[in-house]
Amino acid sequence: MTESAGTIYPPVSWAQRFDLLYIIIDVECTNIEHKVTENSFTFKGVNALDASKKYEVTLNFLHPVDPEKVTSKNIGRCMEFTIYKKEKGPYWPSLTNDKIKLHFLKANFAKWKNESDDEDEGPADAPFNDMFNSSWNKKFDDMGLEDDDSDDDIPSLSKNDEDSSDEEKQNAEGGGKAAAAEAEQK
Repeated sequence: MTESAGTIYPPVSWAQRFDLLYIIIDVECTNIEHKVTENSFTFKGVNALDASKKYEVTLNFLHPVDPEKVTSKNIGRCMEFTIYKKEKGPYWPSLTNDKIKLHFLKANFAKWKNESDDEDEGPADAPFNDMFNSSWNKKFDDMGLEDDDSDDDIPSLSKNDEDSSDEEKQNAEGGGKAAAAEAEQK
């Protein structure tokens, strides 16, 4: 792939799920043109802030996609394309069939989902933060753990602490007689 005269590659990120791909053009553009075929994705646009910057990119997919099931959203600062794989799974090791790393293409980990994530979660749209909801916290409540901040079971770190600890225990066991005697002396 080479840049043609007057055009540059836009920053592109991608993510995948078991049945679909996300391609995000990470720049605000106008005059947008895009085309998805079974084997490729083409994008053209003009930078919204600098009309002298014209973007163009063609990505050759590693495996076939369904060009009839493509949706796009113009989010303002970027364009997001949802493209369904022709065949669900397995996960693709890369987006394109290019043998070299494309400097403008990176993974979008905010949208990324691994194969193991599909097994762990129920619905595909369940957000990661659901593990902190009340049902998750309820599991810990059911364990019978109490909010006890007592240091009674923590062993002493020095000999002096043990001696004073023994005196305190004797005072507590003796009904505080020694403490009462000390108070009378003062």
